[in-house]
Amino acid sequence: MQTKQRKALRTWEGQLLTLLNGWDPAGLLQAGAPRDEYECIVDSLLDLLSLNPGKEEVAAFLEREISERFGTAPPDVPQFAARAVAWFQMASREAE
Repeated sequence: MQTKQRKALRTWEGQLLTLLNGWDPAGLLQAGAPRDEYECIVDSLLDLLSLNPGKEEVAAFLEREISERFGTAPPDVPQFAARAVAWFQMASREAE
């Protein structure tokens, strides 16, 4: 992987973690958990987003991941999925 690609990937990972933290799907950050609590799903979500999925596919992924990893049903999944897809499309265009 080229240096420019690695830098873009690290930037995207950080931005996506910030989006996830703002959403706080399991309410863990609000309860005092560390900022990296949702880091465990960032790479898988980025991989999925790079395939240009529909919002429904992203929502299904998020529901499954949050439920399996954190034992709770996340709120507002369709809205966050749409936001994640829009963010990735914009980030991808900017990287070109």
